[in-house]
Amino acid sequence: MLIVFDMDGVFIEEKSSWKLIHKTYGIDNSDIVMEYKMGKIDDEEFLNKDIARWREKGVKKQDIEQIFKNVPLTKGTEECIKFLKEEGQIAIISGGIDILARRIAGFGIDYTFANGIMFKKNVPWKGIIRVPIKEKEKILKNLMKELELKKGEVVVIGDTKYDIGMFKMAGRSIAFNPSPGVEKYADIVIKERNLEELIHIWKIY
Repeated sequence: MLIVFDMDGVFIEEKSSWKLIHKTYGIDNSDIVMEYKMGKIDDEEFLNKDIARWREKGVKKQDIEQIFKNVPLTKGTEECIKFLKEEGQIAIISGGIDILARRIAGFGIDYTFANGIMFKKNVPWKGIIRVPIKEKEKILKNLMKELELKKGEVVVIGDTKYDIGMFKMAGRSIAFNPSPGVEKYADIVIKERNLEELIHIWKIY
């Protein structure tokens, strides 16, 4: 059994760990987001434009690390991971930032796939694309192949439209505090911001 989590919006309340940095420093990137949504820029350009604005604000590596060290995790995170470790292997597949993913992985995550930041002398310089934001299912497909797993042996927990592709590859899909329109693609919906609810549901099903 493989249990796959999206990270942003699931393990933290903020829907984007990238946006968390923008919010902390009062940076508006709505124009960049619009370019991305319209297909005018790709994943790499999107992240690089975001990171350029961090540099303009003087953001350093240690600042980013401090943000992710202090951001509150969703209630029940540690308990949920500990419980699910007894049920199978656990993976994070996220378009979010690997610094946060590594923190969460410390609770017992087996596989971690997240995007990163290249630094030059502690200055954020470029984005590192490991997970295509709009095609996260490609990472899941490769992992399922590597582990020789079938659809019925995979559970996916996510919250946004970018998780729908992974939902379709799973034997069971769980929408956790989902964005509007996402829950119709999931087998189960959790609306309480508490990952211990996932434990309760797991025991029932």
